[in-house]
Amino acid sequence: MDFNLHNNDEFEYIATNVEGTEVSEDIIITKNAINMLAQQLKDFIIDLSDGKNYFVRLFLLSSPSKAKKYSLKFESVINDFDRIFNIGQLQIVVNRKDLFYFMGVIIDYVFNEKEEGYVFLDTSDYKVIDYYNLKNK
Repeated sequence: MDFNLHNNDEFEYIATNVEGTEVSEDIIITKNAINMLAQQLKDFIIDLSDGKNYFVRLFLLSSPSKAKKYSLKFESVINDFDRIFNIGQLQIVVNRKDLFYFMGVIIDYVFNEKEEGYVFLDTSDYKVIDYYNLKNK
C-alpha cells in the first residue's frame, strides 16, 4: 500500500493526547475507512432502531497464542477508562489500555478485486499488522 502521510486529504489524525507523544504516534484513519465506518454504523443503527447512541470501538483481542488481534465494533456503552475521539460525526472510543497498541497505526479500508475489509498498518513501514473482517473475493 502506498500512502503519503503528509496529504491531509487522505487521512484523519487522532491525537492521543498521551503526555510525551509525537504526531508519529497518532492513530491515523484513512478517509476510505472513515466513510465505510460511518456508512456501516448508520446501517447498524437503522437495523437496531433502539434509540441508543452508538460509536466505533477500537480494541484488542487476545488469542490463545497470546498474539494481539486488532478489532473494531459498534457499541453504545462508554466505560470509565475509555478515551473518546471525534472525527466529524463519527465517534471513536478506545480503552486507555488498548490505546497504546493503536498509537502509530494506520486504519484503512480495502476494497478491490481480491479482498474487502479493514487493514491495520504500521506507520513506520506500512506493513500489515492485522486484518479485520477481511473477505476474499
